[in-house]
Amino acid sequence: MAQQINTILLLLILIGIVGALLVMFFTLEKVDDIQTGKSAQKPRFNPADTFGGLSGRELWDAMLGVPLRGITAKEILPLKPRYEVVLQKHLEILFEEGQHDGREGFLMPVRCERIVPTLRGDIESWIPHEFAVGIYKVGYSLITEPDEDPDTLRKQLDEIGDEIFSATGLPPHPLSKLLMPFKEEEEFPPEEPETFETAEEDTDEVTAEGDTEAVAALAAPEATSTEMAQGDAGTTDSENTAQGSSELDELQAAAEAMAAERLASENPTAKPEPVPTA
Repeated sequence: MAQQINTILLLLILIGIVGALLVMFFTLEKVDDIQTGKSAQKPRFNPADTFGGLSGRELWDAMLGVPLRGITAKEILPLKPRYEVVLQKHLEILFEEGQHDGREGFLMPVRCERIVPTLRGDIESWIPHEFAVGIYKVGYSLITEPDEDPDTLRKQLDEIGDEIFSATGLPPHPLSKLLMPFKEEEEFPPEEPETFETAEEDTDEVTAEGDTEAVAALAAPEATSTEMAQGDAGTTDSENTAQGSSELDELQAAAEAMAAERLASENPTAKPEPVPTA
């Protein structure tokens, strides 16, 4: 009895493990389909709102100018700028899918149609098989053949892009710039700083001249200070001379008074003689 219970438990555990693996497998596959645009769901985007009800192969034929019932060439012309965005995203999906399979190490069949996500929703896009395979293989070779010259791969992308844009009547532009852009260092190499030796020499000369002028300018205040000192000394001498003359006059007047008094005491009738001045 115990052995049967153990067997049942083991079977339940095994079934649980298998179920978990299946759920994980389908989940991963679903995520991969969403990332690569392989979802088999119908597009959420109503093509009647933007492309007049066209999608997939009909949309491609309309851009090529194939006559379609109920749609004229004048009605197709204003749709081309919007279709260009859808087409570019379609090509990006193919290129990224090739890179993804290159990392996984195996080639996968390439389908012509893809569900392209846009801001308004998903829409089905279609391109010829030779174009789809060409874009896919370039992305695959970029990963699996690292020694391959990138310029050769860019040339292949540009040739395919020229054929696609020319067929649909879209403005031509290099497809490699969209899928394999150059690095900023390669497009815009850093410029080496230029040296201006002459300008530096001129600056040194100007600085030297400026120093000389500054020294000369500083000498003027010294001379002025000296002159001011000399002027002050002259003013002081004049004041001293004037003061000495005044004292001399006072002394002379006192001497004359004393002489007159002495003469008057000795000879009252005699007149005093003037004292000679210096």
